[in-house]
Amino acid sequence: MDIYEIRENEEIVNYILIDSNGKPVIPVVKYLKFLKNNKAVNTLKTYCYHLKLYFEFLEQKKVDYLEVDINLLADFIGWLQNPRSTNILFHQKSKKKKRTAKTINLIMTPVLGFYDYLYRLEKTENRISDKVEKEIPVKNKGFKPFLYHLTQGDNEKKNLLKLKEHKKRIKILKNNDLNKIIDSCKNLRDLFLINLLYDTGLRIDEALSLWIEDFNISDKSIKVRKSKTRAGEGRTVYASSETMNLFQDYLFEIHDGNGFDTNFVFVTLQGKNRGEPLTYGSAKAMVDRLVEETGIKFTPHTLRHTFATELHDEGVDIAIIQKLLGHEQVQTTISLYIHPSDETIRREYEKAQENKKRKEDDKFG
Repeated sequence: MDIYEIRENEEIVNYILIDSNGKPVIPVVKYLKFLKNNKAVNTLKTYCYHLKLYFEFLEQKKVDYLEVDINLLADFIGWLQNPRSTNILFHQKSKKKKRTAKTINLIMTPVLGFYDYLYRLEKTENRISDKVEKEIPVKNKGFKPFLYHLTQGDNEKKNLLKLKEHKKRIKILKNNDLNKIIDSCKNLRDLFLINLLYDTGLRIDEALSLWIEDFNISDKSIKVRKSKTRAGEGRTVYASSETMNLFQDYLFEIHDGNGFDTNFVFVTLQGKNRGEPLTYGSAKAMVDRLVEETGIKFTPHTLRHTFATELHDEGVDIAIIQKLLGHEQVQTTISLYIHPSDETIRREYEKAQENKKRKEDDKFG
């Protein structure tokens, strides 16, 4: 199976899943078209690749997609965890990391959504979500809240196929780490890119998609041209005076100095693609080099997490941080991006101890 891009005026607008006979998988094509108005292009791409995995699984198992049941979906999850554990042979490099529980849960999202879409169109009488979800009584641990009796009989839905995800602490950078990374940048482009990601919280793909005219130097704002989410696309972020000065220096030295004729801010500096837009692969290679030279493990997303955490530590309202990060749901901001630093935890603990001691002193005169 393969995936083709759909373009309109050179813009990618959607994706098509092609079967092993070179024909479109029509149900998937219609499903992605249905999602087009409410999902970003990157999300549609991800969904298409996830459904490709599912249909490859069905094809190799010789099962029609309408013959789905909870056992088949459970088999699919087992196959995702370890394709070699079933009697289905699937080419996978031995050195490739096993999929995490989080990745598998993400893969299942469009699969279950696909079947919900078919049910709503009355293409199937099998509403698989009813079988996957189980209602369980809400448990109130500890004290009983006010009006507890009104919710005593309520149930909550539990996804029987959802794997338990291992939550790991997200790394954020300290000031000395950031300074070491910046000092190791080899050219003005790399220096500006690292500063921009840290100063604005932009995703790496958002930064690489920026055009020169997206920068407003007078009010130190940047219009995000493309994003993986609807909430992220078209939003405005703000940069410091230092970053804006660095932007102007970069344009003068790199763009004007080399005579580059492109609207894209970030460009390739050497090789056959010199002057062309900088690719994600090249940006990743640059970050990998900085990791090797500094000994500090980080990714472009680490800079985004650091940006959000520092704003939170400074008391910025969570709703503002949500808008700056381009999240549709504030819960995403809270659960994934707000990580109190060790210094903040220590400071708050010491403050609590001081308050406790003050109360004791007041009590005993």
